[in-house]
Amino acid sequence: MNEQLDLTNFKKAIKSLKKALDEYAKDTSNEFVRDSCIQRFEYCYDSSKKMLSRHLKNIGEDDIDGMPLADIIRLGAKKELLLHSWDKWVIYKDSRNATSHGYNESVAIEIVQQTPIFLAELEGFYEKLEAYYETEF
Repeated sequence: MNEQLDLTNFKKAIKSLKKALDEYAKDTSNEFVRDSCIQRFEYCYDSSKKMLSRHLKNIGEDDIDGMPLADIIRLGAKKELLLHSWDKWVIYKDSRNATSHGYNESVAIEIVQQTPIFLAELEGFYEKLEAYYETEF
């Protein structure tokens, strides 16, 4: 397959999450910024899953469509696209699911506290994608 993937929106999403987290670090009592971090986490999580699947298909992993998310993540880690495998990504998945079930301040705080680890995951993944698509095309 090997087609160029547009990484523009993924990069913008990561930068947006980083900016929100930087603001939150200045004042962790600011619930508006905390909520912004969570919303940006949600978007980045969803985007990263899609980008990983697209890239894996692009490099010849044709069986991705029917594969469970855990296996897709494990494959991404095996191919050294991700910093962590399912052991960490299941935490991100559970956090993403928790954001869909109404607002709970203690859950929100917990999610935001782990989001910098997720941000590092995203930045590492983006760097791998960027390097691949710069050299391949």
